[in-house]
Amino acid sequence: MSDIAIELSSVSKRYRLRGGGWYVTSIKDEVGRLSARLLGREVPPREEFWALRDVSFSLKRGDTLGLIGRNGAGKSTLLKVLSRVTVPTTGSFVTNGRLGSLIEIGAGFHPDLTGRENIFLNGSIMGMTRREVQRKFDQIVAFSEVERFIDTPIKHYSSGMQMRLGFAVAAHTDPDVLLIDEILAVGDASFQAKCLNKLTELKAQDKTIVLVSHNMTNITEQCKTVLWIDGGTVRMIGDPDSVVDAYLEHVAADMSAEESHHDTPFGRADSPLSILDVSIADDGERPQSGFDREDTVAIEIAYAASRAVPGVVFGVSIHDLHGHDLGGVLTDPDVITVTSPVERGVLRLTLSPLLFNKGKYTIAVHVFDPGTKRYYDLRRRAARLTVNGRHAGSRESTGYIHYPHQWERVK
Repeated sequence: MSDIAIELSSVSKRYRLRGGGWYVTSIKDEVGRLSARLLGREVPPREEFWALRDVSFSLKRGDTLGLIGRNGAGKSTLLKVLSRVTVPTTGSFVTNGRLGSLIEIGAGFHPDLTGRENIFLNGSIMGMTRREVQRKFDQIVAFSEVERFIDTPIKHYSSGMQMRLGFAVAAHTDPDVLLIDEILAVGDASFQAKCLNKLTELKAQDKTIVLVSHNMTNITEQCKTVLWIDGGTVRMIGDPDSVVDAYLEHVAADMSAEESHHDTPFGRADSPLSILDVSIADDGERPQSGFDREDTVAIEIAYAASRAVPGVVFGVSIHDLHGHDLGGVLTDPDVITVTSPVERGVLRLTLSPLLFNKGKYTIAVHVFDPGTKRYYDLRRRAARLTVNGRHAGSRESTGYIHYPHQWERVK
């Protein structure tokens, strides 16, 4: 077998659009347009949309490639090309060996067939013989955790159940190349861990894996190489840390530009309390946004109150760049009070030490009444925080949070 598992040469994919944004590529549509012309009817012009443009790269056997990029960047289209669901408009590609793919929920399944029947159907689509499926059937069912419903039509399965069954089949086809889209995010935490363990097992067997994910921790932990797609083109390809850093810088810059146009208060104009601004400083009160892990970070919130606001609570939460809430803190309404009008009050929150791993984060600030749940004001992206150092997934720490710790041998 060739040492090259996947090779793309100048692959591009074009879709044609019509009113409403429909993708048009079918023969039926072409016949319809021709008939309209023959009947003298007006045929609306078609726009072209290039989902991929001149994409080239190669992967050797045993490599794991992470695909990252914004929604609509072309990641899923690239996987569909590799899995032969769609053909490139120009360019060429080769995949060597048996291909397993999990690129969308329900792909390769028939909704009216049972889980049992769909295992055989999906396995045959992926190149397995009936005897191979029979031999691995019990392993597939056990891995998917759908034993109780295996003889139920999958149209009655939840999206999570369909995803589990699809991954179980794809991972047990003994694939040489495995393509996985973001749908791993559908499963619960325990099943995601099981999937990641299976990927580790496949990598140890020298299998080639292409993984699409918005989870940068999974990307840096699982992948040897990362490819960043932007607008259908390859923006950058290389080692995970370098590419993920560049991508997050780009996302942060875009967010900063967006905030300059849309950083408006959440509260109503007649709200008695509003947030004026939010700033970040170090322990010497020097304004900055970049810190090392375990530094001291001071977040200052300036606010104005037109009257006394009894029982008010201020909250600060930290989010990743995709908006996931990573945790936050609230004031005690008996300690931090607003008992009279104020033109500019300032609160300071000190985080010491900073326990986030390397990455870029946003800070949200909100002010609300805990009794009525009414928000007086909310700034979703009030400030940005950059933590330097190692990425999550380094040898000493994983995930977003760095827990101060010490290991010792006790026996």
